[in-house]
Amino acid sequence: MYGSEEILCWYMASEKDTLVAAYTLKGKLVKTYPSAIKAAKVRHVFKRTIDRATRGDILTVKNLQWRRVNKDNVPLFIEPLKKVNASNSKKQVAKLDENGNIAEIYSSLSQAAKANHIDPHTLRDRLSGKYSSNNKSRFIFINQ
Repeated sequence: MYGSEEILCWYMASEKDTLVAAYTLKGKLVKTYPSAIKAAKVRHVFKRTIDRATRGDILTVKNLQWRRVNKDNVPLFIEPLKKVNASNSKKQVAKLDENGNIAEIYSSLSQAAKANHIDPHTLRDRLSGKYSSNNKSRFIFINQ
């Protein structure tokens, strides 16, 4: 039992040393709160939502960024979080004719959709295999 009491005391001490800080989307400090519970009550959201934002699981809550900061060293400005996309590079798309030969190559999915008068979402679904292509033309991604 002694070990668990020691851990509990350390946890309580570390909670008192941190604050929950709210920052604008550009990174300027708006306000600090003694806990996520207090911040949640003032901002009318759930505590777990504030916790998720401080961990970085979500980027913003009520158009604010949230961080846990040391009580003695609260930064007035932070670097804004940026959402990381799975792939920022455009993939080339090839249009195949009836025989399976490459008829045309496009630099992106949107360019292929415009050139062939197809909705980009429909073309994306065809490329992923969700929908089958019509008999006139097929499209494939070109591996780079």
